[in-house]
Amino acid sequence: MVCNIAFTDFISNSLELTLDMEVALLRLQRSPTDTAIASAIPSATRAVKELADAQGCQHIVAFSCAFEGVLSRVRDAKLRAEPELIVLLLSCCGHVSEMVYQLATRDTESLSKMPAGDLEKSFWLVLQLRSHQLRAHHQYRQNLERTWQPANVT
Repeated sequence: MVCNIAFTDFISNSLELTLDMEVALLRLQRSPTDTAIASAIPSATRAVKELADAQGCQHIVAFSCAFEGVLSRVRDAKLRAEPELIVLLLSCCGHVSEMVYQLATRDTESLSKMPAGDLEKSFWLVLQLRSHQLRAHHQYRQNLERTWQPANVT
């Protein structure tokens, strides 16, 4: 088990940030258009990603990067905070929390290696995130095509 102060701080800060993200996501579920809530979540995810990077935990960095990308699109109102997406984002937040918690019980040599179960779950969640983004983009394009009117050219 790892027992240095920086690593202990990483674990406690990351778990606290993921808890804050979960609370914010639940608040966003109740108020999907609240931009203040939507703005805070990507910042917390970025903080976890930076903490993980400092500890050499690249599997958390990689997953958090995909997670943060979707959260940023929600913040920028490019994706709507629909119930289905909030459930997926809560699952992603829980996955980050699980990966951080598992690190607390591992030895120093295995910190940069991701357990097979985490890898499978990460791939599955990232695929779902990307799928949701593609569906939203497709709907946006359809709406744009329906509302687009060619300019009168003379």
